[in-house]
Amino acid sequence: MKEHSEKYSENSETVSKFEKFDFVSLWKGREKVNLLEKEILSNFLEQADGRRILEAGPGNGRLSGVIQNYASEYVTTDINQSFLKEVKSKYFRRDALYIASNLYHLPFSDNSFSTVVIVRVFDFVSKPFQVLDELLRIIVPEGYLLISVGQRPSFSTLIDDIRFHSSYDISNGSKRDSITFSNRDIVSVHPAAYPTFSYKRSFIRNLFKDAGFKVIAMISSGLEDYSLLRSLPVRFLYNSGIIFRELPIFPTTFFLLQKYTSGSSSLRAMKDLLQCPSCGSMLSNQINLREILCSTCGFSGTTKDGITDMTFIPKEAHVAGELVKRRDRP
Repeated sequence: MKEHSEKYSENSETVSKFEKFDFVSLWKGREKVNLLEKEILSNFLEQADGRRILEAGPGNGRLSGVIQNYASEYVTTDINQSFLKEVKSKYFRRDALYIASNLYHLPFSDNSFSTVVIVRVFDFVSKPFQVLDELLRIIVPEGYLLISVGQRPSFSTLIDDIRFHSSYDISNGSKRDSITFSNRDIVSVHPAAYPTFSYKRSFIRNLFKDAGFKVIAMISSGLEDYSLLRSLPVRFLYNSGIIFRELPIFPTTFFLLQKYTSGSSSLRAMKDLLQCPSCGSMLSNQINLREILCSTCGFSGTTKDGITDMTFIPKEAHVAGELVKRRDRP
């Protein structure tokens, strides 16, 4: 879908390694969020194709156990190797692959996965079409993408505007613009520990369509993250997210998408799973080798303690560090 890429090329490639990300503090007191998101994933995974599932951005593995239950073959990738090590220690599978990579330049061959799951990752993506293009490439025809996206307007963006709209942007000394009522398709969320982005609802639908996906199902969530609603039963929140999924109050929407490209749905053989993230050359028979080398461009990867590092970050990309300390939800 390269013909659409010009349309979505405004932002530069921003890569966050989340080296100081504290998952323990982030998820403290948010068990209702975990339960609801596991329920949503289980529903979608029952409809998807579990032959070979890629979990992109597993974080500390809070959803990895659920995903593995539906996967005949399981692969996970994250730019932060410590996250992969944590998933490996919590949910070890002898046949699983743990591969460090940059989401903008995935080290997987075309048609490698029947389903890809990416939860609470897309909000950190500055060039969404490039990522969707990569995901489309590695999914087999009629395969599935399970993705969550923070959209606006929503209750969350409205609360953030009330709390921070009167503050000043240190970078230019001006008042911060409204997130909720911005006309831009993609806006930066403020403040955030790492570069974070919010997407206009109509923009997301067009983005999925232009990338080559059709929407099969959607469930909205996120209100359970606020103290006044945490006491509500998970089943009530789940059903509300289905019935009222289109209401512009939910901070997050989970989409079950399907690649509508026709063709064979056969998966690549596992030995042919890797490709060079720099130049795209095939790297057959190099999975789990201690040293992985692309003879075309010279890119090299390594495997240590069961984690294969295939991270490629181009020179023109912006590697972001921590911006501000995380803030808690009200």
